[in-house]
Amino acid sequence: MKILLLSNHPPHGGGAANSSQELACELRSIGHKVLQIAPYCIATDLAEYPGLIWIPINDPWDTLTMTAGNKDSIDRQVLEIYRQQGPFDCVIFGREYYLWNLPAVKCIHSGPVITICRGGHITHLDSNRPVEPKVRQDLIQLYRDCDLIICIAGYLVDIVRKVTGAKNQIFCPNPVSLPRLNSPVIYQPTAKDPIRLLMAAQMKSRKRPLDAVKIVGFLEERGVDVYLTVCGSGMMMAQMQECIRNYGLEKRIDMRGQVDRQEVLDLMHQVETVLLCSEREGIPRVLQEAIASGKGVVAYDNPGSREVVSQWLGDSPLGRIVPLGNSVAASHAILDIADYWRTDYQPIVPPQLPQDQEIIYEYESILQTLIRESSNPQIIKALA
Repeated sequence: MKILLLSNHPPHGGGAANSSQELACELRSIGHKVLQIAPYCIATDLAEYPGLIWIPINDPWDTLTMTAGNKDSIDRQVLEIYRQQGPFDCVIFGREYYLWNLPAVKCIHSGPVITICRGGHITHLDSNRPVEPKVRQDLIQLYRDCDLIICIAGYLVDIVRKVTGAKNQIFCPNPVSLPRLNSPVIYQPTAKDPIRLLMAAQMKSRKRPLDAVKIVGFLEERGVDVYLTVCGSGMMMAQMQECIRNYGLEKRIDMRGQVDRQEVLDLMHQVETVLLCSEREGIPRVLQEAIASGKGVVAYDNPGSREVVSQWLGDSPLGRIVPLGNSVAASHAILDIADYWRTDYQPIVPPQLPQDQEIIYEYESILQTLIRESSNPQIIKALA
């Protein structure tokens, strides 16, 4: 197959970018040609290799809509690249954000168009947050106009169906490759060791990074020896640093900024618990990685985090879901896990992530079937 993938690529875009990169690489590894077009905001540390084309777009990415200028720019550049290197058997949007580019792509591409639903847009439409009626109407129609929507979490299938009324969605998890975590080194703290935490998240409002500062502040006020390492950057970086200074936690919180994924995985080996304060998640990769490496996890209650923790940890004492915004409950959960590590810990075999090879062959089958029968309206019913 010859596939065009429009999506973010590291270092831009967080978990969606990593997942899109892995999807492209895995499909190439089994013999398919994948051209990835990756928008970027700032031209720093951009990878260069065959099959990846960067296009400059000045956009915050964390929005429900796409500005007219950015939409026109992406449309123009994607169509130009398509004319030069197409035609393609199928086009994949690696994020719902690129649904706005669907009409332009349909003008030049006669094959199927697939959107990977990671939860950001559809959960917004399903919430009580205000959405301009025209934006809601347009987005719902764009979902319906896709040939297929691949949802990375089970709960997203139901939300897409409820919000859009469409039936063109199926579940298929992210392909996730963690070669360095196959034999994790278990960090076993003693009674004298401080509590060491890790938070890997973009510094933006829905990730609620300031809550992590409140949590560390609450623990320090009670005499707990605790340290938090934070990986990630974004629009709230300055606000985060100011909050740390206001709480007087400069020696307790280490801000690493934007780091590559391998550094996050290496840091994960040096902590006991991973913290995630997001109010919305599709399927949070950092929790998947933490659980796969045998770490404790404390996360705010949202459908994505809840699905990962409940399915992968069940009743394990290493997993805690706490009410959204309740930093006190999160602090107590951290203390509970810390106490378990130091007193009652029994070795737990970390659950295996979904095998990336199995998932990529599932993707291959889905795409091949869709391409072969794209003119047959029964294909959606068969896939679903």
